[in-house]
Amino acid sequence: METLIEVVGLKKYYPITGGVFKKKIADVKAVDGISLSILKRECFGLVGESGCGKTTFGKTVIRLLKPNVGNIFFDVPSDVREEIKRLENSNNSNSSRLKKLRKQYDLSTFKGRRLKKLRRRMQIVYQDPSTSLNPRMLVKDLVGEPLKVQGLAKGRELRERVVEMLEKLGLAENQLYRYPHEFSGGQRQRIAIARAIITQPTFVVLDEPTSSVDVSVRAELLKEFQRLQKEFDLTYLFVSHDLSVVECISDRVAVMYLGKIVEVARTTELFRNPLHPYTIALFSAIPVPDPTIRRKRVLLTGEVPSPVNPPKGCRFHPRCSMAMDVCRKEEPELVDVGSEGNEHLVACHLLKSRLL
Repeated sequence: METLIEVVGLKKYYPITGGVFKKKIADVKAVDGISLSILKRECFGLVGESGCGKTTFGKTVIRLLKPNVGNIFFDVPSDVREEIKRLENSNNSNSSRLKKLRKQYDLSTFKGRRLKKLRRRMQIVYQDPSTSLNPRMLVKDLVGEPLKVQGLAKGRELRERVVEMLEKLGLAENQLYRYPHEFSGGQRQRIAIARAIITQPTFVVLDEPTSSVDVSVRAELLKEFQRLQKEFDLTYLFVSHDLSVVECISDRVAVMYLGKIVEVARTTELFRNPLHPYTIALFSAIPVPDPTIRRKRVLLTGEVPSPVNPPKGCRFHPRCSMAMDVCRKEEPELVDVGSEGNEHLVACHLLKSRLL
């Protein structure tokens, strides 16, 4: 399959200021050097504890946030991506050719009209529609606003497209002149979804879109996401801390810990055979619906380190029962430990030493 999005060495830091003159004294390292690829028409899951940087990563990929460092390639030919990497790794890292290619293809350098134009192809559905939807706007204006901003429709055509999209999501034309507070939580989320896909985007970030609704509505929304993905040929980045939901909808899953990716694999492979100590602990907390089955729970000791001053070496080593001396000194790289044709990336010194 073709790659839609490739992220290389992405970093997003939030400055901490202090003193009388509000000078920067430190950084919150929310996303700290992530590299991964998302394939066309796949649902890529991103899981991890609260505060690990999942939402920040999603917002940075679609350039709601400007990255400090790194490349974001969106629907860029593979030969162009390879040329950019080759130039960056060579002695010609400041060449005019590299600057030209980055300006043309690297989303992290986009701004102004170019970035606005790209917005129609990259959208986001937020966690809580009660805060993401303007309470003073009617449904017809909420859903139709992206079409107005992008100059895609106006007048009667705009109204027709809004009605058509709402009907696809189970809402009716007679609800156009209502405000968000007049709908249930599930209906509000459907309005938010309609607003996100009305410009017919290619890529959609789903930022915990089912966590604010009850279980029955959650199941309906997941089916809706899968139907819309097929109908509109969408690619998803599904951000969640709910592992059962991720298992249901995702094709591949990445596990994130303190701003870093620690494991990436196909969903069936990851849930069947988690390898990283953090992933094993995370998956051991999944409830089993059968009371006769007892799962061995892996309890993590200590607190999650601060992203302001993360541990040296492997960031998980202060909480890992299998940590070695090298884990405290060197940061592990993602290594493919899967079988042929079945990629399974893990960042762990212990697994690397066993392979060697």
